[in-house]
Amino acid sequence: MDLKVNDCFSNLNLFKYILIFLFLITFTSPLFAQGDLLIYPKRVVFDGKKKVEKLVLSNTGKDSAVYNISFLEYKMNENGELKTISEPEEGILFASSHVRVFPRQVTLAPDEAQTVKVQLTNTQNLTAGEYRSHLYFRAEEAMAPLGQTSKKKDSTISVQLKAIFGISIPCILRIGENATSVAISDLQFVKGKYNKLQFKLNRTGNMSLYGDFTINYITAEGKSYEVAKTKGVGVYTPNLLRNMNIELTKPENVNFSGGNFNVIYFQNESKKVLTEANLKL
Repeated sequence: MDLKVNDCFSNLNLFKYILIFLFLITFTSPLFAQGDLLIYPKRVVFDGKKKVEKLVLSNTGKDSAVYNISFLEYKMNENGELKTISEPEEGILFASSHVRVFPRQVTLAPDEAQTVKVQLTNTQNLTAGEYRSHLYFRAEEAMAPLGQTSKKKDSTISVQLKAIFGISIPCILRIGENATSVAISDLQFVKGKYNKLQFKLNRTGNMSLYGDFTINYITAEGKSYEVAKTKGVGVYTPNLLRNMNIELTKPENVNFSGGNFNVIYFQNESKKVLTEANLKL
């Protein structure tokens, strides 16, 4: 945004508050998507089959971009919100010291893509369990060429402030057998202006969960409608549950009365059903 100021000194406090606001947006929120960066795949999981994984970074913007790659550590609460932490907490193991990323900085021209290698290291003496960190891709602001200035018709000072955003994806290392299971409980229908299903996703075992939801409504006559689809729902260790609140799309000429809801939670990649539950109205 452009902020025009006739008197720099009298508006010093205004600049100060704007800078503080942008700092809070950029650094205190757990996740910000960088609109011009696409990453595939959207998560990295080492489960004993591979030592190296590859990510493809693509710049969909109109300008060249520079991305620095680092690690962030998060913990998840029961509502699925992520909070940054600096030290491991009970039940949380970091993967960052056992993973190497190359290159750590990527420069992409418009519509250009590049592969980034993620490789395991120093894993010989790890005990069984799940180790998790998040790869953080932060866009660096492109600097204007030296000597380039904008022409102004008056003596107004123009200050341009830009927030630099980033995107993070989980990087998970699993040692040992996966003994995790999941169940849905406390399923209830909340009727109102926005119809919703609320329930708890319960995790037991030694590894995190990750999958997609599909919710179908089956009428009393047996006709089925897909009324919701939610992708990328995880429950990270050591959490035992996640509270879910999914908005429903009501089909035309269908009343949510007398039928039942079928909630299916399945693996993102294999489509294997992890658990399902039904609610009869």
